[in-house]
Amino acid sequence: MWDSSQGRNIRDKAIFVTDTDNPQVDIQPTWKCEIWMRDVDLQKPGSNKDSEVKPKIPEHKTCQAACAYDIHGKCTGMLSLERINILLHAYNQTKRINLHSTTQPPVQDAATEIVGLLQRYKFQMSLQHWEKARDFNMYCTSRHIMNSLQILALVTKQFASPLDFDPIYQAYWSENTRDTVFGASTNDFDTKFTGFFSFCHPNYCDYLLHSLVGHALQSANSTQGATATFLLLPDDWLGWSKNGYMTWVNVVP
Repeated sequence: MWDSSQGRNIRDKAIFVTDTDNPQVDIQPTWKCEIWMRDVDLQKPGSNKDSEVKPKIPEHKTCQAACAYDIHGKCTGMLSLERINILLHAYNQTKRINLHSTTQPPVQDAATEIVGLLQRYKFQMSLQHWEKARDFNMYCTSRHIMNSLQILALVTKQFASPLDFDPIYQAYWSENTRDTVFGASTNDFDTKFTGFFSFCHPNYCDYLLHSLVGHALQSANSTQGATATFLLLPDDWLGWSKNGYMTWVNVVP
């Protein structure tokens, strides 16, 4: 029971908000999407396989990140400073060459589009019922792999997203049409994988992997020139089902 020195009148005017808030990252709502660069505290939960052992204290560190806020002041997601700069550059570049004018629904400001981007990919990840698939689909390709491929003069990346594409490539393809706001091309299978220029790190989905490997093989068979397409695919040690794309390997060893 709430007792107030101001009497019943002020109690009747009070509004109780029961929405959850994260004081580390959430802000007062400004009724517009915003991007804030700020220090955030991150924790890595401690774990022990032996339940009888006293749990470890979570590891803690503070880092600077770009927090994307929706109109209610909720943090939709956090991005590294490198990634936010890549996204802003891609957004401004497509705006400068007037690609936004033909996009529907109409393109909003950069902060709103970045919040929408994070919400879109969060929803897609929620559709992954296999926890291991959700975890691995959020990984970006390791920097040492990207540097090695750059030496090979690859110029495009297939099955990427604005959240993981690397600007060292001249172009990248995404499955989401809205990603054109950030410079993506769409519909990977409309383009043949020919020549020595393409790298693919797709989401780990059996149906997609089967289609991708089949398209790469058919593209190579359709040309007389030398073709090299680099596919980063899950291996058996991860416990993935390889029935999808390994059927192509058995047919075309």
